[in-house]
Amino acid sequence: MIGCILTGHGEFATGLSHSLTMIAGEQTNFEVVPFKEELPLKEFEETLSYQLTKLLKVTKGVVIFCDLLGGTPFNTAMVQSLHLENVAVIAGTNLPLLIEGSLLRLTAEDASQLANHLVTVGRESLLVAQVPKFEGNIAEDLIEEGI
Repeated sequence: MIGCILTGHGEFATGLSHSLTMIAGEQTNFEVVPFKEELPLKEFEETLSYQLTKLLKVTKGVVIFCDLLGGTPFNTAMVQSLHLENVAVIAGTNLPLLIEGSLLRLTAEDASQLANHLVTVGRESLLVAQVPKFEGNIAEDLIEEGI
């Protein structure tokens, strides 16, 4: 199993974690480390380090899911993972890649391989939605058929 840490600015990680739980159920070896405005940087760094160390003791590796490339959570994760084996960091985390990861990580052994696959899933989930033109009651048609 690959452990996971979800982090980001403000309530990003907490909110995404709640959404993941609604869809995929409770997650084991999955930690949420929010970077809140009022939190001193040193405390955030210590919490992230603690969770990373804890997960590496009980899993085969860890993927750290971050909200934003170049942000404090991402930069901190990169620095802390520099000299660690089987730790991967993802920037630009979205719900579809977390859902896929929640399933695949149970049997995965290589954090980088898993992370690369999940980034592909995350990219493929992005699109500009086009609602087809309908005759009649659009709302009823969409509810009955789905998008």
